[in-house]
Amino acid sequence: MKKISCIETILYYEDLNEATKQVASIGDSEMLYVLAANYNWDNGFSIPRAIIANNNCDMSTGLMMFYLSDGIKLLSDKESVEQSGLDEWRKFITEVYSKLEMDVFKRSSISYYPELTKVQLFKLKKIESKYT
Repeated sequence: MKKISCIETILYYEDLNEATKQVASIGDSEMLYVLAANYNWDNGFSIPRAIIANNNCDMSTGLMMFYLSDGIKLLSDKESVEQSGLDEWRKFITEVYSKLEMDVFKRSSISYYPELTKVQLFKLKKIESKYT
């Protein structure tokens, strides 16, 4: 119950600096996962950046952050992402992708399987076929 209370506090903090400090102090990868899964992306990228910067952030949480922030767009249409005027978003998805690619996130027993649409799967398979 204490973990849930801590996550709720972070999600509803009005002081973003204090919320990011709280995220940095989380030592439990499951709490980071639950926090990421319940984050309201309308509130910006401070909390998501703090989550992926936390040494306890695992691969599944990193994947979820990439997917939920529409990072799939980076894989399917890199040019439009690079030309996007959404600087904070572009920097975030690029950073998460880089960490995923470099295998920075730790491994854990938590799993994440994004629900890709048929169109997303088609585009990813098309991209993959270029490299195989």
